[in-house]
Amino acid sequence: MNAAAVLSLLARLTLPLVVLAALYGVDQRAEQRGRLTAQAQQQSDAMGQLARSIRESGQLAGVLGQFIEQHQQEQTHAQQAIDRLGADLRSGTIRLHVRTVPAVQPAASADSAAPGSGQTHAQLDPADADALLRITADGDDAIRDLNSCIDRYNAVQAATNGAGRHPVP
Repeated sequence: MNAAAVLSLLARLTLPLVVLAALYGVDQRAEQRGRLTAQAQQQSDAMGQLARSIRESGQLAGVLGQFIEQHQQEQTHAQQAIDRLGADLRSGTIRLHVRTVPAVQPAASADSAAPGSGQTHAQLDPADADALLRITADGDDAIRDLNSCIDRYNAVQAATNGAGRHPVP
């Protein structure tokens, strides 16, 4: 085979190889575009989910803010009521009495709750009455705190379980 024949044979073989290489490159680019499109869709979906989560978090924060504000108002009103009651106890405006049973059963005394019942009453010292009031107020505060915590927990639970509406405080 002479050089011209070899060149002619190479030319005839080269063209199909160039076409195959071009088609292979086009096929690779199409595959790459497909992968990039799928990745872009996944990122778009993730961004949409993130935006929904942020929006729902904002709504939940608003609901929790309402619970906290309501709880603080309840605590303030309760503290004001306890303070007024304590001031009245200390000033003697109101008095705290407890029922007692005497050690010896009197016939019927002037302080008896009912004739023949054997019950009498005793007035507490104003400082002791105030101390009992503060103990009771501390217990009431703890109960309000616990109930508020339960309400906030339930609101978060409803939001995370996909409940459409949050309970209104």
